[in-house]
Amino acid sequence: MKILLKNVCIACFFVNTSINLIFATNNNGVRVSWDYNSYFEQTEVKVVNKDYIETECFYPRIKKLKDGSLLMVFMNHRVGYDIFVRKSYDNGLTWSDAYMVRQRYEAPSPGIPNDIVVFSTPDFIQLNDGRVLLAYQWRFEKGYNDSIYTNQNCGVEVMVSEDGGNTFSNPKIIYYGRCWEPYFLQLPSGELQMYITDSSEFAIDRKQSGRYALRSLACTILIRSFDNGKTWQGKEVVSYRDGECIARTINEKGKFDGMPAAKYLKENNGIAMAIETWSATYQFDHSPYIVYSPGKENWKYRNNFIREKGGPEIERKKQLNKDFRGFGPYMEILPQGEILVQSNGIYKGQQGMWVFIGDKKADNFTFASSPYVGYWGSIAYIDNDEVISAGTFMYNKNEKERSGIKVIKGKLNYAKEIKRDVLKHKSLDSFDKNNNNYWFIGHATSSSVYIDFGYSKDAFEFSTYLFDKNLVAFTPDNSDAVDFLLHRINPKNGEEQIYHLAINAKGVFTLQMEKTNSWIPQDATKVQIIDFNQTGTINNSKDKDYGFSAKVSIPWKLIGGYPAKEEKFQIHLRHRYKDEMKEYPFSLLESLPGENSDIPDTWLSVSFK
Repeated sequence: MKILLKNVCIACFFVNTSINLIFATNNNGVRVSWDYNSYFEQTEVKVVNKDYIETECFYPRIKKLKDGSLLMVFMNHRVGYDIFVRKSYDNGLTWSDAYMVRQRYEAPSPGIPNDIVVFSTPDFIQLNDGRVLLAYQWRFEKGYNDSIYTNQNCGVEVMVSEDGGNTFSNPKIIYYGRCWEPYFLQLPSGELQMYITDSSEFAIDRKQSGRYALRSLACTILIRSFDNGKTWQGKEVVSYRDGECIARTINEKGKFDGMPAAKYLKENNGIAMAIETWSATYQFDHSPYIVYSPGKENWKYRNNFIREKGGPEIERKKQLNKDFRGFGPYMEILPQGEILVQSNGIYKGQQGMWVFIGDKKADNFTFASSPYVGYWGSIAYIDNDEVISAGTFMYNKNEKERSGIKVIKGKLNYAKEIKRDVLKHKSLDSFDKNNNNYWFIGHATSSSVYIDFGYSKDAFEFSTYLFDKNLVAFTPDNSDAVDFLLHRINPKNGEEQIYHLAINAKGVFTLQMEKTNSWIPQDATKVQIIDFNQTGTINNSKDKDYGFSAKVSIPWKLIGGYPAKEEKFQIHLRHRYKDEMKEYPFSLLESLPGENSDIPDTWLSVSFK
């Protein structure tokens, strides 16, 4: 395994059960901040049961199991040959060797004596009873494009693990039909759903060479199991004819929709599904979409009409974000109900793997952040206010293009409500980096920052920790530093105020106030640095530093006075860092992802009890 960080840059309105429009709600409660130090690239992996090194890794899916381990499934070859699993028992810090669970094999398909069965696009679920179900597409490699037999030459297999993904049962074909990308969802009722990209309809296109090829006319279908996957739609084996069509885009270019991922929304708000509108030939303006079904309806809505005419209508199917065009979406739900959608594409002109945060009704997707550049990925919540993102990327090795997998964890920063009390502050070496009371930022470099807030009747306070192996500080601003903007409405005169606060690696605190687009220095002599602890030496490349911590108390009169009842501050966390121990270039600035430093309404809030 090669571990390297590079190319890091930084996923609807719906209807309720009476089909009335639900307008966007305020979505200002959580941000994802990616952790540089958790990043790794899987460019090769030992396959322990086949005794070789796999150097082509595609289409990762990672989820946390009930025993606390992380299970990763992936495939090789761009459109799939074999299926692999590997595990992590320390929340993604290290990973086991891979185990091949399904291997391609030679077999004749109808009319083609020398064919091969291959496997692709795996995904899995851990059921309520603890068993793990792994599903993937199977197909005859040549027979898939046989227009007569294509729907006999492709389908979905399922394997079952009784021991948390360590071993799997023999495969069972549960679905026949030209298809891709099976995805599981289990509802609170126990109903198990499988979402599938149905490509059973196709057009025959003539290529320039005179050969013919099949072009998929896709849609998204659903099949159901009420016995934990033993039968589907009441049968042991189903076909594309049994599927319930739940989304299809039809236009003059063809029929589209697929790569589904769905979640059951909190508070019985129904089911939301992310899909792409994709074709190997055409580009689409509104991909991906969010498609919605009210809970009581459970997708039983005009299924035959949708297959024939397209749909559902705009009240149930909405573009993810107006400034984004992407593909390969994946969906996760956070403990408090917010929805994450990860998708590769272009957001405001920038290519990347992008993660969007939606509200509890799977609407109003914004606060976009990009953990890396990649595609064909997944995102999952892994407890302790952390998520894990995985995706595919291409790179060159020995003048050949290779594929690999990128993995990074992200910490969830939530809006705060703080009470008037003594703000606790520990020494630098005793600080727990898993303390999720602290906001975190640390994606741009190996240096990272944690911060928490408190207040007394006399002062606004913050406790902060900056970890850095090489501490650098020259002028107060040209330094490694914890930095944040504070926006409030002055309770005395109603005026809007924005302050800039920072403390650098030398323990120098600065306070500035914005006026006519300039920062005006404020007298900070009354500010108390209650505790400042530094481990390492400043501007010395010969030793290995650890970082610094500080607790700072700012008298209320310096930042507009004691807060009014129910007042909220909007705070934009930033991180100044210098990776070189020289004055030039100036320190770089990292901002909390998904926020705009010029728009306080995009910042996380701090309210007062």
